[in-house]
Amino acid sequence: MTPFQLHYTLTRRQRVANELLPWVPAIAGTLGFVTGIFYLAVSVSTWFLFMLIVPAILFRGLFALLLDLLMNQGNRVELAVEDSLLQIQTDRMKSSLPLNGIIQVFRSGKVWTVLHYDGAVLTIPATAISSEQIDFLKSFARNAAAERKAAQSGI
Repeated sequence: MTPFQLHYTLTRRQRVANELLPWVPAIAGTLGFVTGIFYLAVSVSTWFLFMLIVPAILFRGLFALLLDLLMNQGNRVELAVEDSLLQIQTDRMKSSLPLNGIIQVFRSGKVWTVLHYDGAVLTIPATAISSEQIDFLKSFARNAAAERKAAQSGI
């Protein structure tokens, strides 16, 4: 397979499914904290409302993501797959990942999800990528699984 490039735009719904999931524990903690602060503000003193700034400071990445999701409809993505490197460029970031770090490639609904061992999650609309390109990415996940299986059998 020769190197290929993809250009696509992720919708707000696709971004929520991809980018919001890691923040679920922070969202749960924030909701509990805010509920407790409101209870204290009503029961004890309204001065407790000043503590509402704590989640905004601790989870500023979450609040930045929520603001970005509200302000921007889509997120343009340029994906370049080379011989041993996966380069991703969006409006806000640019990163390079080794292809041999791909651990899983699966389809859910209308998108393909590529998981990397360093925690990166790449979402690709099914209409933006061909089956040959998906097979190329899956080959790296299969190789990684075979290496893990060989390592476990050697123990």
